Amino acid sequence: MNRYPLLIMMVLLGLCWIIKWLFPLNYGLGLYGKVTGLSAMSAGILLLSVAVGLFIARKTTLMPTKSPNKLVTEGIYRVTRNPMYLGMLMILSGFPLIIGTIIGLICPLIFFLLMDRIIIPREEKVVEGVIGEDYLEYKSRTRRWI
Repeated sequence: MNRYPLLIMMVLLGLCWIIKWLFPLNYGLGLYGKVTGLSAMSAGILLLSVAVGLFIARKTTLMPTKSPNKLVTEGIYRVTRNPMYLGMLMILSGFPLIIGTIIGLICPLIFFLLMDRIIIPREEKVVEGVIGEDYLEYKSRTRRWI
C-alpha cells in the first residue's frame, strides 16, 4: 500500500463510484456540485501534471518505491512538499461532487489519512536518508500540504 499512491487514488475513485450506486440518494447538489467538483478535479489534474513535469525536468524518479536522486524545491514545491498527493486529493474531492454523492467524500478523507499518517512519513525518512541536511532545511520551511 505504501508504494502505490496513484493506485490507491484509482481504487478510491472506484469505491466512490460504488458508493454512489449502493446509496443512490439525491442530495440536491445539482449544477453547483458538478461545477465545484469539475473545478476541483481540473485543478487537481493541473497541479499533478505540473508537479510531475518538474520531476521529469529535473530527471528524478517519480516512483515512490525508488530513492530520489535530486531534491525538487522550485515552482509549486515552494508552497507544498507534496503537490502530487495534493493534486490527487483534489481529484478525489471533486469526483463525488460531480457524480452527486456526499457520502463519497469519505474517499478523499481516507486518502488524506493514508498519505498523511503512513505514506508520506515513510517517504520522508527515505528522502531524509538520501538527501540529508538539504531536505531537513526544505522540510522546515515548506509545509507538507498547504
